[in-house]
Amino acid sequence: MNHSFLISKFNGYNHAEAERRASTMLSDFQRMYFAQYYANPFPLRKSAVLILLFVRDGRLKTIMIERTDVGVHAGQVSFPGGKAEPDDVDSIDTALRETVEEIGIEVGRSDVVGKLPPVKVPVSKFEIFPVVAFVEEVGDIVRSENEVKRVLEVDLEDLKASFSTRPVTVAGKQYDVPSYVCGSSVVWGASAMILSELFAVVGEL
Repeated sequence: MNHSFLISKFNGYNHAEAERRASTMLSDFQRMYFAQYYANPFPLRKSAVLILLFVRDGRLKTIMIERTDVGVHAGQVSFPGGKAEPDDVDSIDTALRETVEEIGIEVGRSDVVGKLPPVKVPVSKFEIFPVVAFVEEVGDIVRSENEVKRVLEVDLEDLKASFSTRPVTVAGKQYDVPSYVCGSSVVWGASAMILSELFAVVGEL
C-alpha cells in the first residue's frame, strides 16, 4: 500500500457503489432525520474530515479521535475535521486546517490521494466532505484539549472486521445501529458511513 496505489484506487472508483455502501449504514435514528430533511429540505453547512492513512508494522492504519463531552457529537469517535471557514479554498483546505487544529498533524495537499462522496447529517445540519491522504510518517500528535478527549491509532483491517449491529443510546432511547468498534467505542452514524465508503474504494487491506 503506497501513495501511487491509493491514487489509482481513487481515480477509478465507483461513486454510486460507495454511496450505496454508506446508505446501508443508516440507523433508524438517522432515517427519521433524513425523512424530515427530504420532506422539507434546508441548507446544510459545509464541513470536511481527513482520513489520514499510513502503514505501520505492515498494516494500513488511520487516526481517529474521541470528541470531548461538548456539542452535538459529544463523546463520539470520528475523523479529525470540522466546519468550513470563509478563507478555506475547498474541502481539502478545511480538512487539513482542522487536522492541524485538532491533533497538530500537518499534512500537505500533495499527500492527498482522493475524496469520498459527501455524507449528509441532517441532525446537526452539516454535509461532510471526506478527504483521504497518505503519509509515510504521521509525526507528533498534539491534541486540542478543548475538542479532543483521545487520539486513536486504528488498524483498518481490524476495524473492518468488527462490523456488526449494536445498541447505542441517543437522547434517552436505544437504537440498534450498523457500526464498527474502535477500542472500547462504537463507531456509528456519519463516521461509519464514511468508513464504509472508504472500504468500498480500497477493497482488501
